[in-house]
Amino acid sequence: MSAAPQKEQSAEQLAFDPDLLDRMIGVKGNGADIESRSQTLLNALGPVLSSAFLTATGVTIDARPGDIHLGRRRELLSELSGDTVYCEATIANWSNDICSLCGTKLIIGMVECLLGGSDPDQLDIAARPLSGIELDMSLVVFEQLNDSLRNLVAAKPDAKARAKNPQPEHPEAEDDSIADFHAVALTLDIEFGAVAAPLTLILPQSVLLKTKVNSSKLNKKADGNKGEWAERLSDRVSKSQISLQAAVALESLELGEISRLQPGDLIAFAHNGDIEVTLSANGQPLYTCALGRAGTRYMVKVEGQAGPDENWKTDFK
Repeated sequence: MSAAPQKEQSAEQLAFDPDLLDRMIGVKGNGADIESRSQTLLNALGPVLSSAFLTATGVTIDARPGDIHLGRRRELLSELSGDTVYCEATIANWSNDICSLCGTKLIIGMVECLLGGSDPDQLDIAARPLSGIELDMSLVVFEQLNDSLRNLVAAKPDAKARAKNPQPEHPEAEDDSIADFHAVALTLDIEFGAVAAPLTLILPQSVLLKTKVNSSKLNKKADGNKGEWAERLSDRVSKSQISLQAAVALESLELGEISRLQPGDLIAFAHNGDIEVTLSANGQPLYTCALGRAGTRYMVKVEGQAGPDENWKTDFK
């Protein structure tokens, strides 16, 4: 009667622990080793990223090493994705499974300063979903992060690196094109004026285990063209679709008359000659116009600028 339990015990002894197997084939690392490698990469990445931002955009940021988390990729995304925008990226011959999370406050603050000329030290930003323009321009942040990472880890300096279109949320499991591997999340704590927000890289542990940080890049000037972000932002604003409103001044009425208005009553325009119209968007007066007609459609003809502000484009974001 003792033979059966002995056979069962032998079978259990021969079974491989999945965690041990993952370590043996190199897809998962020892926790202490992964954290040490992550800290080395973060210490190098912070200064390179700060330099890249200043060179490409004229924006000064402070990027300091932050928290390091280990776990499955999907688990880390769920834990760290609050008030963030998500972006996937690749670095040729290094990894096609890079993804990043950036705090929305950082994007909002940078766009506000570059578009409206606000003082970074006076910013008071609340985290919220990004507007279309802000989401588009967040790509510049992810490009600078991915290019900075490439400079430190790629075997060839000209290795192609690409950050894909950012998304307001990370994909659901069934729509995720990246596997749920053993991952590490490396966070840089970014300070931009009065704004502080996390910028997090999520990488496969298997890639980090094979990576040697190229420390010779630490003092090299980052590539980029100063003002690139401001130019792309201005171009994005100029191509935005804006709903316009045309307001026509009507004859003044007493409050008592207004309260007695009924369907079918007529109210005259304020002017007997050309009808003056104010063209506005987002509540901002843009132009004075004249009311006209072309065929069966009423039109307005732009005649002049409304108001003294010549920089009204900065209000559309």
